[in-house]
Order: sequence, then C-alpha cells, then structure tokens
Amino acid sequence: MLTIFRSVQVKLIMTEASRAVLIDKYSRQLRKQRDEWEQWQFQSKKILAEAKKKSADTYALAQQKIAQEERRRKEKIAQISFSLQQAESLPEGSEMDYQTVESPVTIQEGDIWDEIMAGTEIMIKDGRVHEIRRTPGHRAEE
Repeated sequence: MLTIFRSVQVKLIMTEASRAVLIDKYSRQLRKQRDEWEQWQFQSKKILAEAKKKSADTYALAQQKIAQEERRRKEKIAQISFSLQQAESLPEGSEMDYQTVESPVTIQEGDIWDEIMAGTEIMIKDGRVHEIRRTPGHRAEE
C-alpha cells in the first residue's frame, strides 16, 4: 500500500452572504494587483534603463523577462476580474469554483487508477462544508 495525494475541487454554493464576502475579497485582490501593476510599470522602466547602459544582450534579456512578468500579472488581474464578475452575476444556489486542495488517498496493487483519481468535490455553503461529492464507484474508506 502507498499513500499519494490527489487534487480535490472546492466549490462554493452562492448565497447572498457568500456573494458579499466574495465581492469584497475579489475587489480587494483586484485593487492590490492593480497597485502592484503600477509599481511594476515604474520598476520595469528602471530595469530597462539600467540594462540599456550595460549591453544590447542585457537589454534584450531584460525586455524578455519584463514581457513575461507583465503577461503573468495581466493573467492574474484577468483571473480575479473573472471571479469578481462570477460572484456578482451568478444566481443564488449556483456553484462557483473556489479553490483546489490536496487530499491523501491510499492505493494498492489492483486498484483502478481512474476511480482513485476521479473527482471528489467539496461543496461550501456560507463557510461550512455542505456536501462532499464523490463520483460513482469511489471507495468509501477515503
């Protein structure tokens, strides 16, 4: 036997209380990311100016790294914006992806891999575990 970890999706069941909490959370995260974006814009200009003084290769490398970082930051802002839009618009009772956690599971020879790795979802309603969903055929001893 061996214990491994698998991903478990956590979902929220939308209620008015959870909506208010999520809107506040995502709004704060969005403000923070946008503030950090502005700081990054300023820093990246300094980095480029310093790199330009050194060499063309250093400047090109700096441009590349800055472009990667800007893409990463823009993606993060887009993800948070999407989550905020979902929180604002999903009807009460809807399910919203919230996060992924790791869960230990014991495996042994002869187990059916797809069943072991099949989805388990944890449903949260107003901050409490409301339901744990397992796909059919999932083992009970987990």
